[in-house]
Amino acid sequence: MLHYLRNIRKKLIIQENVKKYLLYAIGEIFLVVIGILIALQINNWNEARKLRASEQNILQNLKSELIINLEQLEIYQNIHLGEYRDGIFLLNLFGTDVSSLSVSKLDSTLGNIETNFTFEANDGYIKSLIASGKIDHLQNVELKSLLTSFDGMVIDATQENEPIQRLLHERLWPAIDGKINSLNRIRIYEGYSDFPTGSYTSDYHWFFSSREMEDVVSNITSWKQSIVIDERSFKEKIDQMILLVENEIEH
Repeated sequence: MLHYLRNIRKKLIIQENVKKYLLYAIGEIFLVVIGILIALQINNWNEARKLRASEQNILQNLKSELIINLEQLEIYQNIHLGEYRDGIFLLNLFGTDVSSLSVSKLDSTLGNIETNFTFEANDGYIKSLIASGKIDHLQNVELKSLLTSFDGMVIDATQENEPIQRLLHERLWPAIDGKINSLNRIRIYEGYSDFPTGSYTSDYHWFFSSREMEDVVSNITSWKQSIVIDERSFKEKIDQMILLVENEIEH
């Protein structure tokens, strides 16, 4: 093709046909420009194809990590909901006669609200995605916004654990030492069943007549309720992200 064009140009120069030569030159420039534009378009198509392939890979990895977080969060939700309900059960016993209730039942119930299991997010891929800038490969603006807010969502869902821990360490445990048997409460936890039975019986008549204990249990239970509410909100956000990811994968 180039050899053919050079021959035409040479012939026109020899013939000293300026008009035809100028038309030819314009046409040749036009062909060069068209060729460049086609090459750029092909390059753009290739880059777009690579980006879409990268996006699909990112979406699949995101889906896997989000599902892991959702499954773990549901486990913790059920645990914290049970702890909250046990707290409500104990609060209804203050100022009442608890003689008819099993001491072992009360030990296990109190032991349950003393637990402070904390959800820990599996967000390594999300963090690396943001740090590397590859999050910009995602086209869905709403999904990107939710992902960049993921760390804040985790903090919102877990921040109540710190005040609960302080209440346990600073108020509940110092007050009940020597009155409510620790061994009998510990034995209810998984992996501690080989602990011996405590040497004394817990004094729940004292416990449920104590104003201080009523305040402490009510504070702990209120924080447990906040955890349940925040985890429910967090779960809704994860469900929303998974739905957005699945829609992007399908499209």
